[in-house]
Amino acid sequence: MLLWLCFAFLTAAVVAMLLRPLRAGGNGAVAPAEADLAVYRDQLRELEAERERGLIGDSDVEGARAEVARRLIKRANAGPDAGPAAPSDPARARTIYTAVAIALPVLAIGLYVFTGSPQLPARPFAERQSKDIPDANQAAGIVELIQRVEARLREDPQDGKGWNAIAPVYLRLGRFADAAHAFAEANRLEGETVRRLTGFAEATLMAENGIVTEPVRRATLRILELEPSRIEVRVWLALAKEQDGDLQAAAAEYRDILTKSAADAPWRKAVSDRLALVEKRIAGVPDEPKPSAAAPAAAAPSQPQTPGASQGDAPPDIAKMSPAERDAFIASMVGRLADRLEKDGKDLDGWLRLARAYKVLGKDDEARGALKSARTHFATETAALAEIDKAEQALSLPTKE
Repeated sequence: MLLWLCFAFLTAAVVAMLLRPLRAGGNGAVAPAEADLAVYRDQLRELEAERERGLIGDSDVEGARAEVARRLIKRANAGPDAGPAAPSDPARARTIYTAVAIALPVLAIGLYVFTGSPQLPARPFAERQSKDIPDANQAAGIVELIQRVEARLREDPQDGKGWNAIAPVYLRLGRFADAAHAFAEANRLEGETVRRLTGFAEATLMAENGIVTEPVRRATLRILELEPSRIEVRVWLALAKEQDGDLQAAAAEYRDILTKSAADAPWRKAVSDRLALVEKRIAGVPDEPKPSAAAPAAAAPSQPQTPGASQGDAPPDIAKMSPAERDAFIASMVGRLADRLEKDGKDLDGWLRLARAYKVLGKDDEARGALKSARTHFATETAALAEIDKAEQALSLPTKE
């Protein structure tokens, strides 16, 4: 406010100085005839002064004096009305002065309102200087932006654009569970796209420590429906078969991916390495240390490299374990899944995955028990029961004697 008062004072002072002659209203103005005579008299006095200083000779002085005297006599004989018009009356001068004094600030302010940006907030010097050290400020700005989007989504969970905006941010920050949820909501509210489905699959895969769950498999199949040329995402399908213990089918899938991919595809090496591991496991050859099971998924060029996922986040490499260690590791994972389903049985995908795992371990009775438990929890849901029956047929469980 003080700044604007200073501007107003300066504007008034400048206008007053510029319009001072009008403010006088002509009272102190000199008549044209008197002004001309005063000029000629000054010229005569200047001639005398120059002759005394020796700047011009007597003959030159006399000639110049005669010319000035002639003009002086001519102007004196012309009368007071000759020359430019006399100034306006005082009332008119004051009216012009007042009008201009008011119009100038009003026009200036109006021009600024229409062409300037008065609505922009002030930017103190310290804030402008902070641009030279953007790291901390940018980090704080990202956190603040995330918090604002999260607050808006809590108020309006049906805001698909908000979920779509925050999902990739979660993924880059390593908040994989949050990213998977955000991508799922964006797909539900905004419609499924290859980008959002791919983000959901990757986030879910990372949240599950590289285990290809049923949601990842369904998302992959949907991606291939929308864009069949994205053959690199089939790595997830092959990885699911490998994790289910169907090594022959996994190897066939990896070979098909390599056959159909371009020679310069950036994911070829990762898929080739994975195929080599699977073939060694099929042949029973001990493996050398290789990338973890989640590596092929991260190698796909369509997947962004996710910061924040340290090497410790990756699951152990099952391929380099001994048979006993491998069985123990798989059994521990199956046990954790079974414990979770005992607490929360409304996870159909979890029950089906548990049954497949028991089948791989050769525990047919436990597989049948998992399917029975699934039927108990979904006894009133026709679609779920149909899925369970389909899974039981696929597992080809022998009839219990």
